[in-house]
Amino acid sequence: MAGQWSGWRKPGDLLLRQTAAGEHGVPRILGAARRRGAGLVLAMVLLAWIGYGRTTPVQAQTPPAAAAPAPLVNQADLFLHYSLLGDQRLAHDYGQAILRTKPEPVTLLHAFEQAANGRHIFQILIDNQRNQTLRAVSAAIEHLLVRGHLAVARNPRRIKAAILAMDHSPRAFVVSRQRLTAAGEFAAPFFFHYLNTPGHRALAPYIIQMMSNIGKPLLNPLVCELSTPVVTEKIQIVNVLGNIGYKQALPYLLQIVQSSASGPDLKAAARLAIAKIDPRGRLSRRSAAALYMWLAWGYFDQAPGLTVNHPGEATNPVWYYDPKVQNVAGAMVPTPIWKDLEAMRACEASLRLDPNNGQAISLWLAADLRREVDLPEGATDPTHPATAPPAHYYALAAGPAYLNPALSIALHTHNNRLILKVIRALEQTGGVHGLIGDGRAPTPLIQAMSCPDPQVRLQAAFALAAANPRHSFTGAYEVVPLLADALAQTGKPTVVLVDPNPQRRNHLAGGLSRRYHIVATAGLAPALARSRHVPYLAFLLITGRRAVGQMERMPMLAPRFTYTPTLLLAPPAAVGALRLRYVSEKTFAVLPVGAPASLIEQTYQRILRRVKAMPPSGRQSLQDALEAAHLLKLIALNRASIYRADAALPALGQVLRSGNRKLAWAAADVLGRMQSPQAQQLLAAAALSGTGSAATRAHWFTDLAWSARNMGDHLNHVQIRRLIHVVAHGSVPTVRIAAAEALGALNLPSNQASVLIRAQIR
Repeated sequence: MAGQWSGWRKPGDLLLRQTAAGEHGVPRILGAARRRGAGLVLAMVLLAWIGYGRTTPVQAQTPPAAAAPAPLVNQADLFLHYSLLGDQRLAHDYGQAILRTKPEPVTLLHAFEQAANGRHIFQILIDNQRNQTLRAVSAAIEHLLVRGHLAVARNPRRIKAAILAMDHSPRAFVVSRQRLTAAGEFAAPFFFHYLNTPGHRALAPYIIQMMSNIGKPLLNPLVCELSTPVVTEKIQIVNVLGNIGYKQALPYLLQIVQSSASGPDLKAAARLAIAKIDPRGRLSRRSAAALYMWLAWGYFDQAPGLTVNHPGEATNPVWYYDPKVQNVAGAMVPTPIWKDLEAMRACEASLRLDPNNGQAISLWLAADLRREVDLPEGATDPTHPATAPPAHYYALAAGPAYLNPALSIALHTHNNRLILKVIRALEQTGGVHGLIGDGRAPTPLIQAMSCPDPQVRLQAAFALAAANPRHSFTGAYEVVPLLADALAQTGKPTVVLVDPNPQRRNHLAGGLSRRYHIVATAGLAPALARSRHVPYLAFLLITGRRAVGQMERMPMLAPRFTYTPTLLLAPPAAVGALRLRYVSEKTFAVLPVGAPASLIEQTYQRILRRVKAMPPSGRQSLQDALEAAHLLKLIALNRASIYRADAALPALGQVLRSGNRKLAWAAADVLGRMQSPQAQQLLAAAALSGTGSAATRAHWFTDLAWSARNMGDHLNHVQIRRLIHVVAHGSVPTVRIAAAEALGALNLPSNQASVLIRAQIR
């Protein structure tokens, strides 16, 4: 995806927003940027242990080992003992006894450490999980022990003690390395503290070596610490980054080289580090702004090497430099949004260097919107205070110049909730040109009409229909059929069944007819022709050997078929060489000939889950249908519209008979305003059928009058006679009055008024 945008630039008038990197005088995006530093609970706790300052003395005390309760130690000992003996029953019982006490993870860890006596705890647990009897209890114990290890490893007192013990002896350095490696990035604030504490200058070489040994987990706090005003510390950190050797440090190092504020010694150190990381200069030939965008794309796409350090944990730290304490601080954010926040920060760094970088603005918008999508229910983002504007605010302010690329980014992620968020903002700000461009090439919004998710397709069509462009555009013919889909999805979906064998075709149709309307044909071509006008198409079901050859010769289809689930029932040998040209592999599945209806239904549901295109809820379907009817009514009223509402006639007729009063009335309103004889006949048939409530029938007759005024009489003789009968002899006054309005609007040549007047004479 990054390559797609490598040359994309648009002039932008958005202001930059300052990050917590400590640069002054940099304006903020729209003057209301997200404040950094809120929620930095973890780092503040860590810094509290070291006195919350650079020069505060810290006593090096090794925390005493916490003694676990003797019964728990005894149970751990017996669990390990019987596990090694192979007595599964007793090992299981002692393991269950341990779990029943609901021990704290750290307490349990101390109990097993005291009971280990040279035995390898985790290896025993791993071996146990190969056994059915011990699998569950051993996995539960292992989970608690891992949590205990993490809690102990990140304990500030243990981290400080490990750092202060590094210079005691080579053995002490090795032991400290084990503890500090387990602590990972959480040890960074302590490293930086001791690196700049006058009383601990002798530790500096050991700290530099230790940070180089720990490596990648320290990268994010290291690059944040480059904002320190202490030049000697910057040089030390640059050297560590060169030793670690990961490419995500390159933008920060290159910025040092390209900055006029950097001194010669710092630049020399940065050049040396760059040469270590990128010896061939493939990346470092670019500008720092471009490399920050490379980094932003990597975070956004979760490229290897740029993923979160602790994916299995609920939260992970996002690091910032806090000038108040002259150290890094970590905001513990929900893990699912970590990638989004890091992508946003890389975009911000690029914008500081290149304020007109439109690509950075669009990617920032996409990442910010996805941050809201990815935030787990009930969780909060500590980097985003409750008073800060939502992502939609920035999206609206950005406008279509940046939202169209953001929508293209969203479409490539296949994140339907993100796509819908961008479409919503684009619809509110786009205007005709912002939505369809010059009309010759498909814009991202037009491309969204071919998205697998039906809700995305509908919202894109709604936006394009509401825009009401004066001139046609690529893909305009898709809009009304999608509105028709929105109307029809409140009813029974349709399956198009292709099978040359009539017995098998009838058998399959019978098995599926309880849940679906069936359009059954012997050949693929007539099936596709009929399905073009089918409202709410669920899937295509194609069977037989001949179907493979037919699919390869399948003509170019309307985009609605690209992601329509297609199930092929054919022998595996016949399918092996099938080349799909106009059907997406994500929505295609092969089943054996003779597969039952239950297996077909299960496969269809699995495809929907795969493409995240589950049908909307009943409430959402009704809301979409009413919105579609409103837009179709506007199209029908606009005689100059480029859209043709006629394509929705089958769906309108189906909804008219659906039994849902709101939908039936809305559909009648559309039919009454259409310039279509068929629409008038559909209205008359419904009104004269005698079904529906009196209010509904009166509504239908009123809309029939609208149709008659718009286009005159297109009813047949039978319908006219029945209409006259209702007017003359109807039992419900409101229905008779509405029918009389329709009769008068038809302006029939016969003198019906005289007949009615004479009929009432007493």
